[in-house]
Amino acid sequence: MAQSDTAVGSIYAELLSNIRQVSVRATLLSPSDATTKAEILDDGRRIQIHHQGAVRILDLPATVLVRSTIPIPENSSQDLTWRLPVPATETQLTRFSAENQSVPWSSTDLKVGSCICCRHCNYNIVKHGRIKSWKDLPSENWAEMMEFWHCHKPHDHEHHDGENLSKRGYGANSAITAQPEVGFVDLTSFMFSESDCDGLSVSFTQLAPPKAVCFLEVGKEKVA
Repeated sequence: MAQSDTAVGSIYAELLSNIRQVSVRATLLSPSDATTKAEILDDGRRIQIHHQGAVRILDLPATVLVRSTIPIPENSSQDLTWRLPVPATETQLTRFSAENQSVPWSSTDLKVGSCICCRHCNYNIVKHGRIKSWKDLPSENWAEMMEFWHCHKPHDHEHHDGENLSKRGYGANSAITAQPEVGFVDLTSFMFSESDCDGLSVSFTQLAPPKAVCFLEVGKEKVA
């Protein structure tokens, strides 16, 4: 986050959660002097900077442990920088991402041969014993991750990395396609080969999801 003003050109603050600090950088339009002052307000939630009659306040990305005036760095000229400590509870609350949250299931949680049935009519869409293995589908960041990996992969690990990714159901040079007798799973859905599914009606003239024998669209829950 950043803000700018006249005598105080800009203020930028960034949370460094791994080291439990907030990094703050302020750029002044003239060298710091006796009028330059910085302080933490609102119980560690905001920083205020004074310089030559101008005052600028910025909300910090996390509450810091400092509760008073902070010293102006020596020989800072027009650039002021600080590292402000953050309590562990703050960094834990901000570390939310799809990758580090527990999920309902993964491929290792599902038993080989498990059946998949319609929640409404209990018809077995994928019969018991038909799926011989389960694999994880990639996250939504897969395309970006694969592009980076393919461009920067070490040559001496090329074979091993590609082999590991292929076991998960995808690799740098492979498309994500359904495979007979293989069930793919991600956070909210399954993917199966058409040959492994029974009792589904598919419209080839309309772009609509397949329907089970009870005529409900597969993958959607009926809400009363």
